[in-house]
Amino acid sequence: MKAAVFAQAGQMKVADIDKPTIQQPDDVILHIVRACVCGSDLWAYRGFDDKEANSENSGHEAIGIVDAVGEDITTVKPGDFVIAPFTHGCGHCPACLAGYDGVCQSHTDNFSDGDQAEYVRFQHGQWALVKIPGQPSDYSEGMLKSLLTLADVMPTGYHAARVAHVKPGDTVVVLGDGAVGQCGIIAAKLMGAKQIISTSRHADRQALAKEFGATDNVADRGDEAVKQIMELTQQFGKMRLRPGTKRGRLSLKRERQRPRKSN
Repeated sequence: MKAAVFAQAGQMKVADIDKPTIQQPDDVILHIVRACVCGSDLWAYRGFDDKEANSENSGHEAIGIVDAVGEDITTVKPGDFVIAPFTHGCGHCPACLAGYDGVCQSHTDNFSDGDQAEYVRFQHGQWALVKIPGQPSDYSEGMLKSLLTLADVMPTGYHAARVAHVKPGDTVVVLGDGAVGQCGIIAAKLMGAKQIISTSRHADRQALAKEFGATDNVADRGDEAVKQIMELTQQFGKMRLRPGTKRGRLSLKRERQRPRKSN
């Protein structure tokens, strides 16, 4: 089968490698339908990671068809169309039950890898795979790409809004205008935020942000950005979403200038 391989910094190649096989009872072999490139996939490509030449590329976002399952798998079967999340835990430990399967206490090897290939071995597949009704042929190309976002980018943006406790009527600042930032805007809108401030410097991404629910945009950085945000929020910078991090509260100058209580 063919797979994307990291040749060296600045160079990828397509190589012929062996098709993966079931190695553990909770393995699932997926025939990849669509995969995408995450910003973290580019770290090694740009020379930021010490990655061995001619090694498997990361690639951890995919949708696919179940090709084979291990003997412990009961939740999916060959032929099922599924979303393959980038993290996948046991579903039963305290971390998973709290919604943090990325730090599953049962599986330390619960991060997907090598999804930019024709087939992939998905470990710990009993709980993590999400079935999609029907087959890929039932969906348009645009919808397939939308489903693909549910493997990583959309849940990441949604999680940022979730842990920031965005609620109806809130004012939110989203830092970053990439795919995850845009998904953070979508999530904030879904949760009822009244004012959503994007921070884009790119006209096309500003347009997307507006389409997804942003009410304002601040393109500047540093103190000038803080000033503009304070003006837009009538001196009330409430919270920010920084997708990719767990949580952020926006102090801004109003908070820094708040007098401390005397003992």
